[in-house]
Amino acid sequence: MTTIPKHHLTSYLQHMGKTPEEQLQKNQAAMELVKRWIEEEISEEESNKRDIYLDSFKKIVDNERLLGHKVYYQE
Repeated sequence: MTTIPKHHLTSYLQHMGKTPEEQLQKNQAAMELVKRWIEEEISEEESNKRDIYLDSFKKIVDNERLLGHKVYYQE
């Protein structure tokens, strides 16, 4: 089996950092966004809307997959 050195992929994976510290720095904006989402307080009505949306999303994803390869619901 042939392995491709990491440096050969850098032109294709420009979003990746060269070191763990560099990658952590690149991820800061996304980490701040997720932190705000976690800390966000929402009403019960908004929570119900989000649950309905998530259920709809799951059904759409599974409808595009073959039987026996469902992600969310098993048939």
